Amino acid sequence: MKIKAVINNSIFGFLGFNTKSQTAEEWFQQGETAFDNSDYEKAIKCLEKALEYKPDFAEAYFNMGDAYCDWNGQYEKAIECYEKAIELKPDSAGAYNNMGVAYYKWNGQYEKAIECYKKCIKLKPDDAKAYHNMGITYTAWNGQYAKAIECYQKALEYNPDYANAYFYMGLAYANWNGQYAKAIECYQKALEYNPDYATAYFYMGNAYRDWNGQYDKAIECYKKAIELKPDLAAAYRNMGAAYGLMGDDKQAISCIKKTAELGDEDAKYWLKENGIK
Repeated sequence: MKIKAVINNSIFGFLGFNTKSQTAEEWFQQGETAFDNSDYEKAIKCLEKALEYKPDFAEAYFNMGDAYCDWNGQYEKAIECYEKAIELKPDSAGAYNNMGVAYYKWNGQYEKAIECYKKCIKLKPDDAKAYHNMGITYTAWNGQYAKAIECYQKALEYNPDYANAYFYMGLAYANWNGQYAKAIECYQKALEYNPDYATAYFYMGNAYRDWNGQYDKAIECYKKAIELKPDLAAAYRNMGAAYGLMGDDKQAISCIKKTAELGDEDAKYWLKENGIK
């Protein structure tokens, strides 16, 4: 039996099959399936097994990095995996992008995150996602809104229907000296490409509220956000505030009650303090 196994392996080698690589690929596929099922611990174990058979399997390190990111945010381990993937495959733009996300999320290491996105873009100049992520990072890094907007615009240059890029550009405009008109244009554009974008309606409501107190338009947006996402407590809360500012106490209290029902502790406290049941 032993001799037969050796002969079979020799035949496979002669025919061009690599039994170790095939086994590694099988473990890799199992890891992908586990990842898709959000079983990150199993995914990592499968990928580690793949690497036992194929130590230079860059894609396995890459996927392991993603699994560590999603498994309770083990960003330090994720970064080690991405670095290994890059060591084995230096032109892996995706590994640089995802490593940037890990640095961003790991105690806000924004400068390192930006470096990673830039390396990704150097390898893949049309990577809209990397530009988008860099924009988010510039926003978080001391509110560098001008740079952030440049990044979102670049992302949209390569991916014109990128709803998230429009949305985050809207946030940047709203926070950059209250450019609410431009912010609303961005939110509307995001909704053009993603009509079910509840968060875009919510923030558009905030922009209308803060832009010369257009409470009626704000309420329309909050209602649309709630229609798409009925458990969005923040939309009920802000809609209640808008009704209150319009002098409609009945509607305001109704919204606050709904906010409390959805678990908002501040709303519960306010109702209790004011003796409202």
